[in-house]
Amino acid sequence: MKTENLPTSQNTESSTQNKSKEELNQETATEFGLGIALGVITIFLVAATAYFGLIS
Repeated sequence: MKTENLPTSQNTESSTQNKSKEELNQETATEFGLGIALGVITIFLVAATAYFGLIS
C-alpha cells in the first residue's frame, strides 16, 4: 500500500516563492473576505436559532 507524499515545508516555501506579491495579496484578501462572510452567516444562524428557540 503506497502512502501519499505530504507536502514538506520546503515544497510549500518554493511554491509560495514563485508567486508574486500581488497574487499572494489577492489570495489573502479573498480568504479574508470569505472568512468574514462565513462569520456573518454563522452569527445570523445562531441568532435566528436562539430567537426561534425562545419563541417556541
